[in-house]
Amino acid sequence: MSAKTINILVVLLLIILSLAIFANSMMKAPGRDEQMYCTGGALLSQGKMIYRDFSYVAQLPYHPLLYAALFKILNTNYYLLVGRLVSVACDILVMLCIVGIYRHIFGKFKICGILLGAAGAVLYVLNPLVDYANGYAWNHDVVILCVMLSFWLFISTDFKQKSRWWRIAAIGGLLTLATCMRITTALVEMLFFAVLLSRPAESIKERFKTALLFLTATGIVLIWPIWVMASSGRAFFLNLFWIPMLYGKWLHEVGMVHNKLRLISDAFKTLDYFILVALTIYLCFMMVWQRRKLAKIGGRNLLLAVLLVLVFFFIALIPPTMWKQYLAMPVPFIVIGLAYPLLYIKQLADKARDDKQFKIAAVVVSVCVFVAVLSYPVVLYRTAVLFCPEGWVPIQVHKISQDIAEKTQEPKKILTLAPLFALEGGCDIYTELSCGSIVYRIGDRLSAWNRDIAHTVGSRTLAELLEKEPPSAVIVNVEMQFLEEHLIKTAVKPDWERIVYQSGPVVYFRR
Repeated sequence: MSAKTINILVVLLLIILSLAIFANSMMKAPGRDEQMYCTGGALLSQGKMIYRDFSYVAQLPYHPLLYAALFKILNTNYYLLVGRLVSVACDILVMLCIVGIYRHIFGKFKICGILLGAAGAVLYVLNPLVDYANGYAWNHDVVILCVMLSFWLFISTDFKQKSRWWRIAAIGGLLTLATCMRITTALVEMLFFAVLLSRPAESIKERFKTALLFLTATGIVLIWPIWVMASSGRAFFLNLFWIPMLYGKWLHEVGMVHNKLRLISDAFKTLDYFILVALTIYLCFMMVWQRRKLAKIGGRNLLLAVLLVLVFFFIALIPPTMWKQYLAMPVPFIVIGLAYPLLYIKQLADKARDDKQFKIAAVVVSVCVFVAVLSYPVVLYRTAVLFCPEGWVPIQVHKISQDIAEKTQEPKKILTLAPLFALEGGCDIYTELSCGSIVYRIGDRLSAWNRDIAHTVGSRTLAELLEKEPPSAVIVNVEMQFLEEHLIKTAVKPDWERIVYQSGPVVYFRR
């Protein structure tokens, strides 16, 4: 088969996988965290200041700023759709990065690199945990892309060329951007900084310049977040530390948490994760068995790939509560880490002029891909929904929101724990509930002073808020019933009209 034919087939495969990524995002029901992320972007686009004017919990502010910029540029109130399209674009780019990284690592073995990169893309996209975590309008996908691009920049940099300086600065900027979207990514940034400084240097001056460029890029990206922190004062501390601590405590009290070790064990027991682990063990065994020096294939790059996987597993363990989507983050880095032992086996085969071991490894990878496709084919079946845009979840949410807005009387102030259903229709929300149920759950555990600073409310203080500004409508059936009961009791009157939307919310309209 010619190289041109292989390239065409790989491009077709990547198109199919891209469509699968798109379909996955369009079919997911609205998530609780999406309410906070998209609402944060919408309120920023309206001129409000994050933390100071509304709550944005546990994360730094660049992700809602990205959304706000897009909402402004596109002049749209399809907030959920735009947020999810950002994630789709990031996921497709991560997949393309996997193929590009394999191609770069394999160097002169170009065709092998492209084919194995395509196999890695399949193992990434068809992993059930990745499929579960990707595609939501949250900060997971863009953070992975920033780290993946940083890794590609690092391994492709010739540290003897002048171009290394802008690449070092780019790595620092990308990783700081990721950290200011998901704060735990700071550990990844520190890892890259340490690896860059540990590289052989001609002089102390060169090492100092490396550190200076990395930190300068970091400082430039940090200017706006630092200004936001300074402007917000205590509200920043409450949102980033105090409220998440109280929320984690509440989750433990009500039993809505997973045992971390059991969650990891369950993930490893799934067939697709087991395939990755088994493939990693097999390739590591092959490397040890051959007893060659790793430096010949870029030992430092391989070490960085391995450490990235370990750091992302450690990051998953940091929060007081752990969710299974956290275990999706190491997957793309496990996939790219496999490129080095595969290259190692290929180099040995080329040197000995005996492709037997490499052919065996290629067959093992092919079997893993085949098993991944058979074990989770729904990823590919789902692409049929792309032909029915009216069935896409973000489109349905927008249609319902528009209908709610038409039926809502002035001043169109809506009480809900799912603010997107109000905002997408052009209605107002109570900024005290901008994070949906996340802060509302523990709002009463904050002192009155802290509630005022954080602009939040709890079930016991809700009536006081509604007394000042009565709602025109109440949207429920979007959260757990015990959280919404108090909204109905406090705000809804007997003569209000009740409308049930199919596969959607229940809305009470003031007559």
